Amino acid sequence: MAYTLSRDAFQRDLHGQRTDLFTLRGAGGLQVAVSNYGARLVQVAVPDGQGGLADVALGYDSLQGFLEGQLSMGALIGRWAGRLRAGTLTVPDGSPLQLPTNSGPHHHHGGPRGSRFQVFAVDDVQADALTLSHTFCTQDDGVPGAVRLQLRLQVTADNALHMAWTAEALDAPTMLNLTGHAFFNLAGKGSTHGHTLHVPASRYVPLAADVCPTGALAAVQGTPFDFREARRVGDAVAAPSAQLALAGGLDHYLVLDEQDAPFAPPSSAITPHGLRLAALLSEPVSRRAMEVWSTAPGVQVYAGHGLKADPARDRGRGAQQGDWLWQPGDGICLEPMEYPDAPNHAAFPMRWLAPREVVQGAIVYRFRSL
Repeated sequence: MAYTLSRDAFQRDLHGQRTDLFTLRGAGGLQVAVSNYGARLVQVAVPDGQGGLADVALGYDSLQGFLEGQLSMGALIGRWAGRLRAGTLTVPDGSPLQLPTNSGPHHHHGGPRGSRFQVFAVDDVQADALTLSHTFCTQDDGVPGAVRLQLRLQVTADNALHMAWTAEALDAPTMLNLTGHAFFNLAGKGSTHGHTLHVPASRYVPLAADVCPTGALAAVQGTPFDFREARRVGDAVAAPSAQLALAGGLDHYLVLDEQDAPFAPPSSAITPHGLRLAALLSEPVSRRAMEVWSTAPGVQVYAGHGLKADPARDRGRGAQQGDWLWQPGDGICLEPMEYPDAPNHAAFPMRWLAPREVVQGAIVYRFRSL
């Protein structure tokens, strides 16, 4: 059964703004709790087929948990998801710019003041939808130009969560690469190594010794990153691989192929055209499945080796009812996004936004039974 959250536990004055918790309910039964601190998915509860709900995303039971726990847990990541090597950004005129660093020598997931650490403004609240907004500023992340972002989260009758955004570059050429960082576990708890994963991707981005892209693309054939046919996550993680050793586990970017999806994409007035299937995750015992759709060209697959049973960071929601600490692999992240470190690799697609240019994007998680 889904854990019952206390709204009071998420309400606080933080950075001069008010944090809160909003629970969205769809006609199909899907229930999603969202905090405006980092636009986080706090809880995703799907119908269990017996009149109840089952948690399928990891999270904490208070704002304090998110402040002290896994930094990216459930958050919207920006302005630039992934690592920028050595905190260096190559701007359009070819000159380098130094950004603040927060992961060894690298600028990671928007830096030390990225969107996961910001309190979003609450623009509109409905029974099944929530609209949040945030402005990315140079003084927060070092990236030139400001970007005004509006994010709408909506739960639909077909048990899908749509995260759709509109972003406007305000005053200078700038860049944007957003993703969602929810840790999913379709069994509810325990290892996700028994889950099966399908990603329609024939190429992946190899990593160098500093865990940033080499700048090349490689074929997934014969590697742990070949999910063109559904395979057990545990089989991929256990495969002998220098790339897995470099990253500490499965944490790699797969480039999506252009192909027809095996089923129809979700439809919603709030979601832009251009959605394509990024991943299909399934769990054989619960017989739950999750489709991930996106407007991004690829998806980062992270199998959760950073969960380390640390009492300070890995004690999840409802842990007071038992000694439950998240172990490595207890959650898996499927993060649709732009090419990692793209501003620093001429061969990777990269779009700089002109002042007053408006772009849209979306991620959709749709849940169903096998």
